Amino acid sequence: MAVHPGMMIKPELEERGISQKAFAQMLGTQPSHLSEVLNGKRALTAELAMKIESTIGLPAKILLSAQAQYELETASADIPRSNPQQETVTVTIPSSDRNLLQEIVKRFGWACVF
Repeated sequence: MAVHPGMMIKPELEERGISQKAFAQMLGTQPSHLSEVLNGKRALTAELAMKIESTIGLPAKILLSAQAQYELETASADIPRSNPQQETVTVTIPSSDRNLLQEIVKRFGWACVF
């Protein structure tokens, strides 16, 4: 399941103690525009991704890749399929990382068998 890049940026701001309003000022954009991006209601543009990279260091390529993947999966979900299938992925991880995996699974609503 793809994640909108806003969901990657938002926690970074919280961790750094930067308000959305202050961040919008740093980027030179309207707070309402930034809020829509951070909440997944508006697509992240290349221009804004570059500004974010130069301001807080999140790589624009990663953010734009996440945006493209999000758009592909969203479009794919809207196309009716004659034989819908769920993708199953098997992952083996060290037991020390299971708590992290459980958090990610919970956060993004994935189904997981341990």
